[in-house]
Amino acid sequence: MLGTPDITVRKVEASRGWRWISDGITLFRKSPAQWVFLCAILFVGSRILYAIPVLGIIALLVVPNILAGLSHGAQALEQGKPLRVSYLASGFLKNAAHLITIGGVSLVGKFVGMIVVTVMGGEAITEIAKTMAAGAVTQETMDAVRIARPALMNAFVAGLAVSLPFLMAAWFSPLLVFFDDVPPRRALALSLVACVRNLWPLLLYGVMLLAPMMMLMPLGIATHQADLAIWLLAPVVVPSIYLSYKDVFAHAPAAGTAP
Repeated sequence: MLGTPDITVRKVEASRGWRWISDGITLFRKSPAQWVFLCAILFVGSRILYAIPVLGIIALLVVPNILAGLSHGAQALEQGKPLRVSYLASGFLKNAAHLITIGGVSLVGKFVGMIVVTVMGGEAITEIAKTMAAGAVTQETMDAVRIARPALMNAFVAGLAVSLPFLMAAWFSPLLVFFDDVPPRRALALSLVACVRNLWPLLLYGVMLLAPMMMLMPLGIATHQADLAIWLLAPVVVPSIYLSYKDVFAHAPAAGTAP
């Protein structure tokens, strides 16, 4: 085990990746309507904020605060208590500034990844954008997409590789900051270590989520909401993240116990 006497990082079996999802579904089924309601509130609110550039950046910065609040609600459900709307505010009432710091690190990772994708796939992105803007699909537009696809895929892979360490560092850190009162720098380091040590269960976890995301992607395209699949899966994904945090980090703290 790695970490400190009060917080240790465990290495779990690869099969735990599926268990996190199945247990997340179980936790979702304890209060499905409320989970959907809370995520719907956040979805509508994010659409409003993203429409205004400055507020859109703020919305991205407070994602860890929102995740912490929803995880607090997941903890309440686990303890047999009701999932209330007030849990949306939990992440703004405890260690809020530290959680925003985590959001800043995550935002930097997204920005760096975007730069890499843009630099490597600039021409390919432009060609596909022109094809989509053309409206009707013709043989010429299909050929343009086919030609641009390899360069675009390479750009996305490179962008993911660059931003992956940021993603891993930010994955568990909001819950470490909220539940364990861990300072941001140490939380980011512990999260990165936890993801590296548990790469196989996290890979299985990602693959299991990829299938429903791909199935929901056409709906997102039809409604012009690129992240719709993520929002539709959020009522299961959020409790699964909380449960994986409990599984990977030993000695669940009492400080974040739901009221």
